[in-house]
Amino acid sequence: MGEFEAQSLQPDEGKLLEEGLNRFDQGAFWHAHESWEDLWNALKARQAPIEEVLLVQGLIQTAALLLHHERQNAVGVSKQWGKLQPKLAGWTTAWGLDIHQHLHAIEAYARDGGTWNLVAAHHRLPRA
Repeated sequence: MGEFEAQSLQPDEGKLLEEGLNRFDQGAFWHAHESWEDLWNALKARQAPIEEVLLVQGLIQTAALLLHHERQNAVGVSKQWGKLQPKLAGWTTAWGLDIHQHLHAIEAYARDGGTWNLVAAHHRLPRA
């Protein structure tokens, strides 16, 4: 763990990250996904390090997993977990976020698919 280190974001990128975080923490997973997709495209456009591009993609997929969880779509939850886990696994922290703790929490939602004991809207992205 912790093999990646995030570089600073451009001001407009930081605003997109924060916008997505606020939406995510309010349980507005689709809207968080939209903000982070704009961030993902901005990072790709400036040829940011691939690990950072994949990190944002993993956050997008996290929002999708929780949306599937809310809708009790076990297949969707499982597919998103399989996609996001390798993208977030190499991180401990990035941009003020505790990615390691977040991944651990999301794994619990992935395992909950089918039993639905957890409430997706209760998850907040942990800050570092």
